[in-house]
Amino acid sequence: MPTINLRVIVGCFAVLALFLSWYSARGLMNPDESGYSFQARIYRTGRIMADPLVGASSSVKETPAELSYTNHVLCPNGWFPKFPPGWPLVLSLGYLVSARWLLSPLCGMAQLMVIASCGLRGFSRETGLIAALFAALSSFYLVNSIGMMSHALCALLVATACLALLRGLATGSLWYYAGMFACFSATLQVRPYTGFVLTVVLTVAALWLNRKNHPALLRILAIGISFGVIAVACVLLYNHMYTGNWFVSPYAMAAGAITPPELSIRPARIWQGIRQYAPQTAEESLIGAFPFAYLMAGYALLRETQRRKEVWILASAYLALVLAYLAHPEGYGVFFGERFHFEGFFAVLLLAARGFELLVERWRTPRWALVWTMLLFVAMQVAQQAAAVKSVVRRGEPYRKVSEALAASGVSGLVLLHDGSGFVAKHFNLNDADWQHASRIYLVDAEPDRRDEWACRYGVTNWTVVSYDSQSHRAIFLHGKSDCGTGPN
Repeated sequence: MPTINLRVIVGCFAVLALFLSWYSARGLMNPDESGYSFQARIYRTGRIMADPLVGASSSVKETPAELSYTNHVLCPNGWFPKFPPGWPLVLSLGYLVSARWLLSPLCGMAQLMVIASCGLRGFSRETGLIAALFAALSSFYLVNSIGMMSHALCALLVATACLALLRGLATGSLWYYAGMFACFSATLQVRPYTGFVLTVVLTVAALWLNRKNHPALLRILAIGISFGVIAVACVLLYNHMYTGNWFVSPYAMAAGAITPPELSIRPARIWQGIRQYAPQTAEESLIGAFPFAYLMAGYALLRETQRRKEVWILASAYLALVLAYLAHPEGYGVFFGERFHFEGFFAVLLLAARGFELLVERWRTPRWALVWTMLLFVAMQVAQQAAAVKSVVRRGEPYRKVSEALAASGVSGLVLLHDGSGFVAKHFNLNDADWQHASRIYLVDAEPDRRDEWACRYGVTNWTVVSYDSQSHRAIFLHGKSDCGTGPN
């Protein structure tokens, strides 16, 4: 087997991921980033929500279009995004050092090391190093390890939990099981549905594989219940602080509902989601992963004889996530792969690496053939990474151009963001957490004939409409002035 150096893998990945994350954070890849970013800015001020905007309605469903930002909740008692506090709290640390773009790449780099450790503890040193190499060369892994999305942190926690489980099974030490449950408790504060699904899968695995050791089984169960109570208590407290109801989440409140509308158990709706999104998801997943990764993972499932429980733990984690998100038919996040599956992607990489190793052992492949095969795969993936970089740059360009133009413009007062080609105004909340004392207030330019009215309501005389022109690739400004008096009304 060719020599693979983990430090070189992590170092090369860091160079690309850090630069691309810095560049992409100047714009926007996903509207969720705007919500996470605004929530982090709120937490940085020491508060849990911003003051409500002027014009807030008593009903979330009746929020004026000018004040309606995607994934935000605006009500008379405050303004906040609907997301759990875990990732925004971590992201706020990036704001403290003026490097909000730094956290996701760091999580991606740390996960590479955890993947290598999982391979070492579960199979062999070579399996871990090959899996880390596959990850570093995967465009799916790259695009989910940059920017301001929560997937990189959640995936790191899940991979660490899996490593703790493997060590717990090997040594019998309860400290490893405590570490596993601590990681899963944290995932419930970052991505609750993903965390719940994977917690169930790996907890069942831990209990089943210890079923013949009754004292250990009871202790593991007690540890899991303890951490579970803490995690659920945090979720309930968070719900109550934001919605006033222990059992209504901000996800549900954002839709004016009692339960999160993203999830559905209706077979007809699930089947519709499969028909609509499954072909693209499958195609993008094959493109974004390492070449033949899923085939090699399947080979490991069929051919592995000595490490059966490790293989099935990993396979169960990924497959459970895929199946669970069939109940999330209201929209998928496909970009070089399905982002909702990313937290289980490390398992696919480990299985693929093990499958590759088993293939080499079975066919006694010469070293020169291995080297040339790996070089070919690396060349293919470098080209794929270049395509991923280009896609990230292109997707974020409209938002980056608008943001940079505003920073250089010196405009003040009311700024109305207008939809343009590739630019959706309600996806881009640029407001300060303390918007009442900021030099600019950003609203959505939903109805152009009401610009003066909104300026008057906010007590400003100057308003500026900003949009993006795809032909000239630059931001467009339109200035206006209202004739009302001062003072919000």
